[in-house]
Amino acid sequence: MAFLKLAKTDQVLEGKILVKKTKFTNIILTRLDGEFLAFEDVCTHDGEIISCGKLEGEVITCPRHFAKFNIRTGAVLAKPATEPLTLFPVRINGDDIEVDYEDAF
Repeated sequence: MAFLKLAKTDQVLEGKILVKKTKFTNIILTRLDGEFLAFEDVCTHDGEIISCGKLEGEVITCPRHFAKFNIRTGAVLAKPATEPLTLFPVRINGDDIEVDYEDAF
């Protein structure tokens, strides 16, 4: 595993999106029911950023073609997307949020 520190826990607010740029991709961090989640800032339908979309609970909607994804599972909930979101395992180390990006690249 290759964990990368992306933010402090107090920077990620409940139900809000924080985008962090990495060397390889942009990663969205959010907090849902106290759980920190991380996923790639890419709509799998057309490769556009998804962070400008609407986040409601555990569903994010792409702003371009309105594909919907479950941010806990990555599952596609509405087409035109057919491939799931890329999720990243998260761990908390003190007050740091670290994301395992190794398997994604």
